[in-house]
Amino acid sequence: MTVRDPSDLVDDKDKKTAAPVAMKDKKNEMQGVFVIRDKKSKFVPVETGIAGATDIEVKGGLQEGDEIVTGSYKVLRTLRQGVSVKIDNAAPKKEEEAS
Repeated sequence: MTVRDPSDLVDDKDKKTAAPVAMKDKKNEMQGVFVIRDKKSKFVPVETGIAGATDIEVKGGLQEGDEIVTGSYKVLRTLRQGVSVKIDNAAPKKEEEAS
């Protein structure tokens, strides 16, 4: 889950520079997720319900079969609309144990 100002939701190819999100008016921010459509990122506003420390209920906004982009907070805060996304559904690698 991330937040975006509507002015940040212009496709990357149509936008020369991205203004820092911290400089935006927080009143206009929308809560949502990035999904993959045609191998590109697309921000989708969602309606949320119950939220816990690590989980958030999504009550509306997504379609069945939507693939949601996941990653660290830093990655999701800097992800832009319309950029190419590589799909990697491999299980995360565990760090090798020290012998």
